[in-house]
Order: sequence, then structure tokens, then C-alpha cells
Amino acid sequence: MSVSNSWKKEKLPIQWAEGFQLQGMAPVQEDFFEVNPKRGIFILADGFGGTSGKKAAEIAVKSVKKFLEQEAGDLDATLPFELRSYFSLAGNILFNAISYANQQLIKENESLVMMERGGASLIAGYLEGKLLALANVGACRLHLSRDGKVKEVVTPKTLERQSNPFLEESDSSIPLMSFGTAKNLEPEITEIELMAGDQLCFGTSGFRLAMREKLFQLKSHNEFSHCIDEISSNNQCVSNASALFLRF
Repeated sequence: MSVSNSWKKEKLPIQWAEGFQLQGMAPVQEDFFEVNPKRGIFILADGFGGTSGKKAAEIAVKSVKKFLEQEAGDLDATLPFELRSYFSLAGNILFNAISYANQQLIKENESLVMMERGGASLIAGYLEGKLLALANVGACRLHLSRDGKVKEVVTPKTLERQSNPFLEESDSSIPLMSFGTAKNLEPEITEIELMAGDQLCFGTSGFRLAMREKLFQLKSHNEFSHCIDEISSNNQCVSNASALFLRF
């Protein structure tokens, strides 16, 4: 079985990439993220379970990052888990990174009593040339802004969104699947071809429409810090929130 690697020579530079967190009314910040623009790696997790959820999010993100940095260095390497012909090579690498990370968190949880176990929703992106492979597990989402139009490319897999597909925002998001709770995790893989000028916003469940709109209105990187200060001062969410923002 073979997969396409035709995107390897197509380069699309990242103008800038930023990640940030907002403190809501929740006492524990359970979100965690990693950004590595040079390697095209962008990962954001939203933990649940208090301090256990915070640890779960960190384990999940760091494990995905570790796998991507090791396996993505050799795109002709044999992947240790599964290879699916309908994903690109980047998509397959990302799919396997999710499986690997989930195994690490499962191992961590098996050593704990049930009430001490944490879980996490996670969204990850791996950029190969101009192709962005995305993996989604649970309540996170991704929006793409192109030529003044905004589209939700990755939708949250939650109980609320399943019952009401038009629901955009909710401070209570129950993921239908999550890291650390099931051994056979099936992430949703999405692949998109990016263009110069595209803007991407990865967000946890607490990241609201108004916040995202402010980011998409930025004219330059110099405005970013002021924009985040403004978003933080106006944050009235019950839950904490985190986001990654990319401009190409």
C-alpha cells in the first residue's frame, strides 16, 4: 500500500504563528499547547479532570509532538502502526502520532485509581509543503479565514454539537471521544491545501466567536499583543480557553 507524497516540494511559508491561553472562572488551567513552525507542528489540547486533566493534556500534546518530530524527519520511514491509502503521508504520520500519544496516556491512567484519571480533547496540525493535515479528537475546532470568508474546517465532536449542529458556542462541552479514555481511538483526519494569505485559528471549547473575529481582523503581527490584551480583558467565559493563530 502506498500513499501520496506529491506535496513535499510545494513550500508555503508561515508568516507567523502564536499560541495563548485565557483564564476563565475555572480554577485550574487544563489546556496545553506546543507550536513548532519550522517543523510545521501545531498542537492544542483541552484537558478535563482538574489537575489530572492538566497532566493529561500535557502528556497528549508532548507525545504527539515527539512522534511527529521523530517520524516526520524521514518521510520514507515505515510507520509502526497503520497506513491508510486515502490519507496523504502527512495525514498517516499524524494519524499514527495520535494513536501513539493515546497509548502513552492510557498507560499513565492505568496506574491511577478511576477518580484520579484525566482525559483530553486535542487538535493537531502537521504541515507538509502547502498541505495541512489535521487530526481532531473531542471538543476542539479549527476555523480558516480566506479572502474575507471564514469557514469552520474542523468541528468539535461533542454531545452538544451532535444534538444541535448549528451551535457555535458552549461553556459546557462533553466530548464524544477523548485521549486517555479508550484504547481504540479513532481521530478525525482532515487535509486541506493552504494558500498565501490564509489565516487559521485552532481553539478549545471556551474560545468564542468574538475572540476569533478579532484575530482575523489583525493587519500585522505588531497588533497581536494588544489584541490578546483586549480579548483577555473582555473574557467572560466560565471555562478557560486557548488558541493557536497562524498566518500564511
